[in-house]
Amino acid sequence: MIIDPTLLSPVFALLGAMVGGAATLLGTIYTQRRQDRVQRVASETAKREAAYAEFIMTASNFLLKAYTHDDIELGSDEQRMIGLLNRMRLFAPATVVDSAEGVLRAIVEISLKPGVELRQLAKQALSKHLDPDPLLAFSSICRADLDNVRRTVA
Repeated sequence: MIIDPTLLSPVFALLGAMVGGAATLLGTIYTQRRQDRVQRVASETAKREAAYAEFIMTASNFLLKAYTHDDIELGSDEQRMIGLLNRMRLFAPATVVDSAEGVLRAIVEISLKPGVELRQLAKQALSKHLDPDPLLAFSSICRADLDNVRRTVA
């Protein structure tokens, strides 16, 4: 089989254009997928951060009320906290949900104890005789979860 040399140049030019175009297309697809993934992770991180922060703020209010009041009621903070816990069940890992349930349980246990004055509570906190902060472990677990979500991009 004899190939005409005048055809080689256009054929190779066409093949070069096809390879270059394919490389550009693949590079664009890869870049777009990477950007989409980064945006999804950023959105997921923001959603989790907002839910975790709102849970911590609500639980803090509920915790202070539990320490200082003798009565137990299902007020707005308590309802919001239960709602946030249920919302976290939709997306948070089991460790976060278990820890949030532990926070709720600890606050209810504190609510069942007699209330103390705010001044006495401050003295107990300064003298380290106060019960351990139930939100400390929850915060650490949430931070680990957020770090894990961010790590999926790298």
